Amino acid sequence: MPDPITTALALSGAIGSAAKVANTPLFKTFIDGITGFKISQWAAEGEVRKKLILDDYEKAKNSGIIGIQYISALRELTNLINTAVKSSKYVIPDKPNDIKMDNDFFWNTIEHSKSISNEEMQELIAKIIAGEYNTPGTYSMSTLQIIKMLGKNELELFERICSLLINKVQIPEKLFSLSDYDRDFIVELQIGFSKFQALQSLGLFLPSDMGRKIKNPKKETFELTYFDKIFLFIHENENYLVIDIPRFYELTMVGKQILKHLNPQYNDKYYAWLKANYKVPNYKILE
Repeated sequence: MPDPITTALALSGAIGSAAKVANTPLFKTFIDGITGFKISQWAAEGEVRKKLILDDYEKAKNSGIIGIQYISALRELTNLINTAVKSSKYVIPDKPNDIKMDNDFFWNTIEHSKSISNEEMQELIAKIIAGEYNTPGTYSMSTLQIIKMLGKNELELFERICSLLINKVQIPEKLFSLSDYDRDFIVELQIGFSKFQALQSLGLFLPSDMGRKIKNPKKETFELTYFDKIFLFIHENENYLVIDIPRFYELTMVGKQILKHLNPQYNDKYYAWLKANYKVPNYKILE
């Protein structure tokens, strides 16, 4: 069974952090109501409150109530407050409360935050709560269902794989073909097709690859982007009036929403791979 003293101290620490943002709209409107007390008042009575928590635990244990249930409740409260503290950084200052009681996404995400102790996952959920608070209707319940399936490892994998996105939302299918597999940056990033498929199964990428043909009767140039790098393709066949975009995997709507809150990194080796291997029939990259 978790140590009740450690659990009480963790909650006390969360309250201490929350005291600095206790007067923000998010806390005054929601968190105080959910916890059942004013954060600022709890912080002012910290030592007294810690003793009350421990006394309540002893009473619960001695009266036959399973102690771990009580400690689990304290843990949930701590997670909620820690996530709310993180979320307060992203809420628009003095933004009035526009959240309605029927906003199932917001309320269920608040509830889900009680079960998350990992710092990285708390940070993601905090940003999403703030985004919905700032602009109600930003997210759908499908977003929450996918977030519930994400753990720390899946989130980190998604961030790494997103370092390979071109045009902000696409992964070239050719990247995963064995004949063109560049092991250097793939191995360094600890990714591969099986891991990519795991993210597909979670709903972050569309389930199948796709291509795209774009009519180009005026033989205009077109661009491919990788972070701030731009590849400019120019026409080199007078009789070919179509841009035949190589097959790719694309982020889902939820994948795009979550990516906005992550920080994938530019990869110089991948940039070099793109220059050497990304081919568009009848077009060439302008050096």
